[in-house]
Amino acid sequence: MIPEARPRILPLFPLPDVILFPGQILPLHIFESRYRQMTRDLLDNSGEIILGTVLGKDQKQLKETAPVQPIACLGRLQQYQTLDDGRFLVMIMGEKRVRIHPHIGHKLYPEARVEELLESPTYTSDQQVLSLHEAILSLKRDVDLPEGTSAQQLSDILTMITPMSTEQRYRLFSTPSLAERVEMVLEMQSTGDEDAPSD
Repeated sequence: MIPEARPRILPLFPLPDVILFPGQILPLHIFESRYRQMTRDLLDNSGEIILGTVLGKDQKQLKETAPVQPIACLGRLQQYQTLDDGRFLVMIMGEKRVRIHPHIGHKLYPEARVEELLESPTYTSDQQVLSLHEAILSLKRDVDLPEGTSAQQLSDILTMITPMSTEQRYRLFSTPSLAERVEMVLEMQSTGDEDAPSD
């Protein structure tokens, strides 16, 4: 009998109105003492970290441990700079979507149990991929789209740069089916919902 894999427990960094996407590099300024300790621990380990999104009224609890949304991005520390007073400037690279569960441990900072998200294979047509390309270019942003950029990457890029509220962006980010995400973001971008506040 194969023993069950032990659940992975990783540092959790709750951030208000921030969503890290796979492939995105996010610069962070680490100044709070518990998260300075978290950064030092990252340097001594794999560098893996969960960036959890905090929405709406939950942000009032950030001084404690604010509730984070259940779908998050597993990131990895890429670069860091230690400042003279002990603060850190770090660069986190998003790797993949994961489901997270709160973990009560002995660390000064929050942790989460990480569950892999196995996305079911979905078909995206050549026309959808072309539509994603055209939608990104129509926003006139300085975005590099190398040949072979996948439908998932294109969908994520369009979700990141299309003006919308953080709640709408998170809903797209957390939709499990790539096909649904593609349809949703293309519809949202094409309708140009002027009532949707941008970040």
